[in-house]
Amino acid sequence: MKRILFVDDDSKILDGLRRSLRALRFEWEMEFAVGAPAAIAILLRKQFDIIVTDMRMPDMSGADLLAEVAHRYPQMIRIILSGTWNEDLRMQAVMTAHQYLSKPCDPETLRSTIGRAFALREVRLQPAIKEQLMRIGSLPSAPLVYQEFALALRSPDISARAIGAIVAKDPAMTAKVLQLVNSAFFGVCRRTANPVEAVVYLGVDVMRALAQSASIFSTFDGAQSTRSLIAALQEHSMSVAMKAGAVARAMNASKLILDDAIVAGLLHDLGKLVLAVHFPSEYDRVLATASATDPEQLDAERSVFETTHAEVGGYLLWLWGVPDSIVEALTFHHGPAQSGAQDFSPLAAVRAAEVSD
Repeated sequence: MKRILFVDDDSKILDGLRRSLRALRFEWEMEFAVGAPAAIAILLRKQFDIIVTDMRMPDMSGADLLAEVAHRYPQMIRIILSGTWNEDLRMQAVMTAHQYLSKPCDPETLRSTIGRAFALREVRLQPAIKEQLMRIGSLPSAPLVYQEFALALRSPDISARAIGAIVAKDPAMTAKVLQLVNSAFFGVCRRTANPVEAVVYLGVDVMRALAQSASIFSTFDGAQSTRSLIAALQEHSMSVAMKAGAVARAMNASKLILDDAIVAGLLHDLGKLVLAVHFPSEYDRVLATASATDPEQLDAERSVFETTHAEVGGYLLWLWGVPDSIVEALTFHHGPAQSGAQDFSPLAAVRAAEVSD
């Protein structure tokens, strides 16, 4: 039985959730806690797959509760369901919640979000990798792009579109802003895969606040070998993004597919960034054992991690609520036939682009 813990300081809200999800009671085991202290007491005696919590609550905020959950129970998927847009709490939530749903939330959106999260739990990854992915709130950017980004934010006259153009050069920044815009972290909650549009929706003030308060944008300051790898990944990803866009234009694809193809090209090797940053010694083994006939190091990755960077990147973006077509492109860009897709898609564009890069 799949287990969910709902937390809210208003018992009437919890009663409404109980009623709206009653039809799923034979599929989901649901518990309802009035306030964060009650939730913590329940967590001490029972394991859950997902926690869904309100944001503004007495004694302990939803952001603080999720920070505690992330520390003690990193395997749990963390979702906020709230109508509160307090600036401080919102910034905390950026690093503690995987997704943010806005009240009032229609039952179908809630069901589909939770159903998607449960499907994600079924993906087979090593427990250590899955646990680390659950903990990740952000990823480091290529040093030169980060420097350009930090300098732009200090300019009093910079436009959101100009900042977005910088973000669109970097896989880590792009992945994060897409998470924020495609979830309701900042009251936007709209489907977009265009990082420039995402930054325009968020605005310059929010981007500055994120950079200063939540520290979600950073550059790697560890080993030089990893810094060089991140820079090389950024350059390769930009090249694949441009080529994927060219392929989509040649196919007369719609703007939606074109945007998805470009950003999927930029993000297609995000899993390599995850593995290199969070499992450096293991990834060094991958680099050391990869053969000349395996340019993407897939066999070496499977040997060390029992999975590949494609699946790792797809898992993280699915967890973050990024549009499915981009997740599909990441997950299957080395084996498009596994997706079952028949029509032209961002996946096809990315595969064609990478083969030609």
